[in-house]
Amino acid sequence: MPVPSVPTKKKLEILHFYEEQGYSIAYTCRHFNVSPSAFKLWRKQYERYGVKGLQTHGVQRKYTQEQKKVAVQDYLSGKYSQLETILQYDISSTAVLRRWVNKYTSHGKVTRDQKGQGVSMTQGRKTTLSERLEITLQCIALNKNYQKIANEFNVSYNQVYQWVKKYEVGGEAALKDRRGLGKLEEDLSPEERMKIELKAKEKENQRLKAELALLKKPRGIRKEAILSRLRLEDQYLAIREVHGDDGFPIQLLCEEAGVVRSSYYKWLDREVTKEEKLNQELLSEIRKLHKKHKGIYGYRRMKMVLERKFNRTFNHKRIYRLMKLAGIQSVIRRKRKRYQKTTPTHVAENILNRQFVAEEPNEKWVTDVTEFKYGSSSKAYLSAIRDLFDGSIIAYVLGRSNNNALVFETLEKALQEEPNVTPILHSDRGFQYTSPRFKEMTEKAGITPSMSRVGRCIDNSPIESFWGALKCEKYYLNTYETFTELEQAIDEYINFYNNERLQERLNGLSPIEFRAKAV
Repeated sequence: MPVPSVPTKKKLEILHFYEEQGYSIAYTCRHFNVSPSAFKLWRKQYERYGVKGLQTHGVQRKYTQEQKKVAVQDYLSGKYSQLETILQYDISSTAVLRRWVNKYTSHGKVTRDQKGQGVSMTQGRKTTLSERLEITLQCIALNKNYQKIANEFNVSYNQVYQWVKKYEVGGEAALKDRRGLGKLEEDLSPEERMKIELKAKEKENQRLKAELALLKKPRGIRKEAILSRLRLEDQYLAIREVHGDDGFPIQLLCEEAGVVRSSYYKWLDREVTKEEKLNQELLSEIRKLHKKHKGIYGYRRMKMVLERKFNRTFNHKRIYRLMKLAGIQSVIRRKRKRYQKTTPTHVAENILNRQFVAEEPNEKWVTDVTEFKYGSSSKAYLSAIRDLFDGSIIAYVLGRSNNNALVFETLEKALQEEPNVTPILHSDRGFQYTSPRFKEMTEKAGITPSMSRVGRCIDNSPIESFWGALKCEKYYLNTYETFTELEQAIDEYINFYNNERLQERLNGLSPIEFRAKAV
């Protein structure tokens, strides 16, 4: 089936695409579904003759006998390749040149098969030195009838032609097969031996330098490779960088990196996938959120915020990997100080018993007091009550002294915020919670008191968890010179915690959003 001709306009489009976009010949040919040989021919025709050289001739062109003979002789002598010959003598195609060569080498007598096509030339074969000598001498005796000798001895025309040419220059010794071999070691002169040794040392030095350069590069660009998650991309990136910076050959770099050269070129031609582009967008957004919230978002909360923004789900491992890639992590909580044991006055049983899940709002509350420092040596104390249903802070009071009034005021504010409720109120065995006044307040409000066991702070872990989040995500990130600055910061954070801080266990909602849906 004949190959359809390509219009001149299409050829120009392909050539301009190659020149302007900077792609390789292989990629350009695959993109436009053309053969590399045809593409190279168009390039040379365009460089030599311009647009005229790309035009397809509508009628059969004619050549004189002398033109054909000169073109064939220049090709057979090795002066030009097939492509160079047709460009030099303005021949329409390489197929025409091959037909002329076939006729010329057979002395104008080209046999035809039943379909009228020319019979292909005999393929070359391996020969011994005695065979080559016999063939050469007979060819010279027959006035250099290369085609006849080639057919008679079942070798190619080119083999016979080259043997005769070598014999005329160097005699029988020139017919020895020395392909891939240099001079024998005993035939080398001292200068030649020295040159060979120097060349070997230079090659080894170049290999060692390339190996050292490759070892240095991946550490600096490995993050880019992880972002795309392509196998061996860190090696490909290193090869590209080293080749561009130091000019080492691609083949040498591929050998040192342990990759196939064709795989490297295939990687060069690849296009960035949609997932890689999305990773770039996610990474950019992660950096913005990390800066905006001063590093308090871990990968779980970052995942929920990103899912809201992009309106799609992401695997938490993906967000974790991207944050690790960017060197981003949430603020790490510090160890809490150990507190001395106290002797309580009115002690309640551990009714909560670490059952921290509540089925409805105001079913289970937890409370505690924590300490803050500001200025040079001043201290402040925060008392808060947290609802276990949604984790929201029901009430809180910040004071300058850790006394009974601080805890009593907190409970009063909680009962004002949520009147007519009778929750379980769990606390530790601090002196405020075991005082007679606190016991009286809980009994009057119908609240069931519950207290942690001695030395078991985990019994009240939900409120301890909130203290850790508050201090890690807000308090430790700043310094506070006055009580007012500290109070303002705590107000801001608790408002953020209740209304904006998304939680995975609340289906990606904030505590107040979750509470509103339940009411």
